[in-house]
Amino acid sequence: MTQRTVNDKLGKNIVKDHSKLYAEIETKIGPFKKCTFGHVRGSKTGVKHEGESNVSIRDFELRGIIYDELSDKVIFEKGSDGLQGFCRVCSKKRRKSRIQSNKMEKGGKSFDEICEMYIQKYGITTKKCSRCEIDKDVHDYNLSIGMECGLHNVCKECAYEYGSSIGDRWIIYLPDGVFKYNKKDKDIDVHDDHIFPLSLGGSNEEINHQLISSSENLSKSNSIDVFKEIGDIEPKMLSLRYQHILSSAEYNTIQDFKIRLTNAVYNDIYERNKLSDAELFEVYDTYCKKNNLRCDVNRAVRKFRKYCIERNIV
Repeated sequence: MTQRTVNDKLGKNIVKDHSKLYAEIETKIGPFKKCTFGHVRGSKTGVKHEGESNVSIRDFELRGIIYDELSDKVIFEKGSDGLQGFCRVCSKKRRKSRIQSNKMEKGGKSFDEICEMYIQKYGITTKKCSRCEIDKDVHDYNLSIGMECGLHNVCKECAYEYGSSIGDRWIIYLPDGVFKYNKKDKDIDVHDDHIFPLSLGGSNEEINHQLISSSENLSKSNSIDVFKEIGDIEPKMLSLRYQHILSSAEYNTIQDFKIRLTNAVYNDIYERNKLSDAELFEVYDTYCKKNNLRCDVNRAVRKFRKYCIERNIV
C-alpha cells in the first residue's frame, strides 16, 4: 500500500486571489451551489449534509481552478465548476470523523507498535519529511494517531525548529512585539504557537502566544477556525498596522475576514519589496533596534529578496 502524498497542485491559489476566483465562479454557476454530501452515494464516515442544501459558493473550498497572473485569467479544469463537491461544514465533519476513526484504531498503542503498523502497512521503514523532504527512519517522527499513517508528516528535528522560535518569519511579516516562552528542554514536545498566525498579520505580543503540542501546531497551520466570530479576536493579537481591518470589519464570515487580511499582508510585502536595498536595510535595522534583536540586517535583506523571488512577488 502506498502512502497518500500531497497533490502538487495544492497551494497554487493563494488566498489573496480567492475574491477573483469566487467572483468568476459566481458568474459561471451563480451565488449558490447544492451540497448533498452523504445523501446520494452514502458516506464512509457517516457524515451527511444537514440543513438547507443551497449553500453560498464561498462556503465551498476551491478545486480545479487557478488564477494565471501572467495572463490575468481565471482557468477552470475541464468539467470543473471550481468548487469542492461538499461544503466546508461537511468537510470539517468528515475530517473530524476520519481523525476519530484513526484514533480508535491506534489509541492505546505504544510508539514502537505504531511504527511497526506503519512498516507493515506501507512496506518501508522510512518516511519523507514534508519540510526538509528527506527520507528518515520512522522512529524520527512524532506520533500523530489522528493521521492515517499514525505518524506526523514532519520529522522531530524540523518540528522542533518550527516551534522553537519565530525564526526567520520576522523578516517576512515584521510582527509587533518580542514575547517568547523560555523553553529550555529540547525534548519537551511543546511548541510556542501564535494563536493568530503571523502570516495573517498576527502580532508577537504575549496575548497572541500559547503552548501546544507539536502535532497540534503543525496541523493548525495558519487556520483561524478557532475564532467563531470576529468579535472573539482581541485587537492586540494583530500587529498595529492591521488592527484597523478588525475594527472596521464588514464581513459575513471569518473566511471573508481572512481573505482581506491576506490581501493586506501581501500588499505590505509587495510594497516593501519595491524599496531599494538601502531603504530595506533601514527598515530592518530600525525594527531590530526597536525590538532589541541582534540579527544580521544584511542577511534579512537577502532572505526577504529571495522570498519574494520564489513567490513571484514583483
